[in-house]
Amino acid sequence: MRTVPPFGLLLDVDGPIASPETRRVPDGIVTALVSLAGRGIPVVFNTGRSADFVLQHVAAPLLAAGLPGDARFHAVCEKGAVHFSFAALADLAAPASGSARKGETGEYGQDPTDTDRDAGLPRATRGHGVPVWMEVDAGMRLPADLESRLVRLVGDYTDTMFYDDTKLAMFSAEMNVGESPERYRAGQRDFEDRVAGLLAEDRAADAFQLDSTIISSDVEHASSGKDRGAERSWALIAADGELPMRWFTCGDSRTDYAMADWLQERGAPVVHVDVRHEDGIPETPYPVMTSDDLAAQGFGTAEGRHEEAGQAFLEWALKTTGAPNATM
Repeated sequence: MRTVPPFGLLLDVDGPIASPETRRVPDGIVTALVSLAGRGIPVVFNTGRSADFVLQHVAAPLLAAGLPGDARFHAVCEKGAVHFSFAALADLAAPASGSARKGETGEYGQDPTDTDRDAGLPRATRGHGVPVWMEVDAGMRLPADLESRLVRLVGDYTDTMFYDDTKLAMFSAEMNVGESPERYRAGQRDFEDRVAGLLAEDRAADAFQLDSTIISSDVEHASSGKDRGAERSWALIAADGELPMRWFTCGDSRTDYAMADWLQERGAPVVHVDVRHEDGIPETPYPVMTSDDLAAQGFGTAEGRHEEAGQAFLEWALKTTGAPNATM
């Protein structure tokens, strides 16, 4: 008989899980996530990040820390365009130098048997091919010609940003690691003005839109979003076991509320956790937690933001396992 989990988690990656500054997942978050997996809690990383980023920066440390092979963990990347399940990673092994990893293809036309691989998980980039266990929505891919023009445009801004070639469907220009946020935003504004002009004159871009975040400029399919990711997340969790009694969504921007909005509209009990609420808390038909609420219960500090608040939330979530009616 399958057990119904007391709750499930839909987690943005940048901010609540990985530091926006270092891109690193703190050890405390890794430990908390492994503990949640051991208790059968389903988790989906619902992110605008690439699948390759999740593999190398999230999945790798989790597996190294002992994530169970039967963990109900999934990743929905590029705002709904790419997804995979962590169960597919359980049997992967590093190959000998120069050989292809199990399950890899040359989907983008590159040779998947190059020799620059490390001893970790497979790569999923334009240059490494895409694993067969990873799904890419072909209908959400940016036209190749439009992407080429955007890549050339980034070349004028390499002092503050870089082209993220790990994205398989969308286009992203991301802030250089260690860059001053103030200097980056100045360059980002000019870059995005030019991107908007390019999209306006390109008929192929009608189905795509520009989305600006605190660390990137994304050109994505119009159907992209955290709500699209929530829909895919629901399907992935429903396919591998019982749906949870209630849900928690967690993010650091207003767009992350779309996860909770989608679940609320479906009639699922949900609480949203905002780990950076400087923009204010919007009116919602569901509860919203912040670092203030977590600190009041002894988890983290009221001043905690991003990954610090994310860790406090996960540690709080561990205390609610088996107590689905726990209060905020």
